[in-house]
Amino acid sequence: MAAASEETEVAEVHGKAFAAAASTTAGELITTLVLYPVELVKSRLQASAQSFGGGGYEYNGLADGLITVLREEGLQGLFTGIRSVMVRSAATDFVAVYAGESLLWKYTDGTNGVQALVLRTLGCAVSVLLTLPLENIAARVTTSRATPSTASAMRAIWQAGGLGAFWRGLYVNLLLCFNPGLTFTAMAQLKTIILLWRRRLVAVGSNVSQLSWPEACAAGVAAKLCAMLLVYPLIRAKSLIQARDVGGAGILQVLSRVARHEGFRSLYQGLGAQLSKSLLSAALKYAVKERTEEIFHRMIRPAGTNRAPKTLPTGRMDIRQLPDEEEESRHTLSNHAM
Repeated sequence: MAAASEETEVAEVHGKAFAAAASTTAGELITTLVLYPVELVKSRLQASAQSFGGGGYEYNGLADGLITVLREEGLQGLFTGIRSVMVRSAATDFVAVYAGESLLWKYTDGTNGVQALVLRTLGCAVSVLLTLPLENIAARVTTSRATPSTASAMRAIWQAGGLGAFWRGLYVNLLLCFNPGLTFTAMAQLKTIILLWRRRLVAVGSNVSQLSWPEACAAGVAAKLCAMLLVYPLIRAKSLIQARDVGGAGILQVLSRVARHEGFRSLYQGLGAQLSKSLLSAALKYAVKERTEEIFHRMIRPAGTNRAPKTLPTGRMDIRQLPDEEEESRHTLSNHAM
């Protein structure tokens, strides 16, 4: 009986992680498709720097970039490299969220914000180690003047440094794991606060367990904005390392060289495009996640999970074993008590 109960609990943990990963990935794919022209111009702006020999795309901001691509490359040019970027987006988001949420539900009861941030950051690190080659390939395809195919981009990376070149920018990407971990954790905390506020406004006993579309969009934008303002120079350095020949320079050397030759403001080149894409993307992505996560969970939920909750050594109930309509309430109350 104990073994069966443990197996059911493990299945439930992985079921929750899969639902979170699948819903987040669905949101990411939709936003990537809808906002891809902005993503393309943003990537080219971030990968452009006179400090490293020029040769990149010199746009005067997002609007100029979109107009220039449309004029020089036509409508099709606005979707250059979309297949490689879609594959990268799906792989990185799914692995990061699945790994992070699996760790979260395995080692916590889902209520500790600091632990959640650490575990989700570890999940992102797992994603970086597994999917960084896809990001480097996508960076070459979207930022190179010659607009290479995926195969030719892979050959160019191989010729530049062999197998290790596919993991170029590993250290800066590991540093940037803090970004999605912070965004996801901030989104979860904002959701808890909003649901708690709504429950105080409605009648006692009402089941309020899901954000509305406007609430999910607003929470997603707020969470992404906070994270982006903190880490943008690292994102800029990552783009330069992955897309340009920086002569083996590390992240600090790259940032120092850009600031010295082009001024401090150049560290934030492309920020407007990044914010335009990221905030709109976060609003749509987390709205889709909020509306589809429970659907995915119901599709794969193992039988027999709606049983009486066990008690943790601390005396609290284990929210991982509560039925879904009770889980949100318990999650909120636990966070509020902290």
